[in-house]
Amino acid sequence: MARLVTATDSAIIRLLQRDARMSYAELSRATGIPESTVRRRMDRLQQRGVIEFAMLADPARLGYDVRAMIGMRVELRRLEEIASKLRAMDEVIFAAFLTGNFDIMVQVVVRSQDALVEFLTKRLGPIEGVRSSETFVMPYVIKPATAWVLPDAEQPIAEDAVAGELNLDEEIATATRSRGRPGQVAAR
Repeated sequence: MARLVTATDSAIIRLLQRDARMSYAELSRATGIPESTVRRRMDRLQQRGVIEFAMLADPARLGYDVRAMIGMRVELRRLEEIASKLRAMDEVIFAAFLTGNFDIMVQVVVRSQDALVEFLTKRLGPIEGVRSSETFVMPYVIKPATAWVLPDAEQPIAEDAVAGELNLDEEIATATRSRGRPGQVAAR
């Protein structure tokens, strides 16, 4: 797979992972890159789907005290149908197709043990194509999935700041040429 980000992009991402509310000006100061470049890179990263912004809430602090992982064995011919039903359930905060002992793994968050039993028997149980399930209650989370941080970049920011701008210019020129106007360079 082609590398979607430069070392400078990676530095911006790591800073935002520490504090997603950093302004363009703060990111500019922290990286030594002009604010307009930070803004442009952020826009590009969002457009490409590399980053997105979301507010996270702590379910336990909001009265949703029970988390559970549920491994399911399903009829594979009904995988999409089952996945669609799981996506529509508010209790399901994560769902993935797996290889191994389970075909699908979901994580659910509910208010109580009684609510978990109700979810398992009245919401999950009736779904056609689910052959069996195994539930793992999570007393507490050791490290949340949101704790993932982009590893350090392979090259330092100083070497990439100029190269990144050249890459952006090359991308603009390539995009312009691909639209049938060779030699025309887009203005910034």
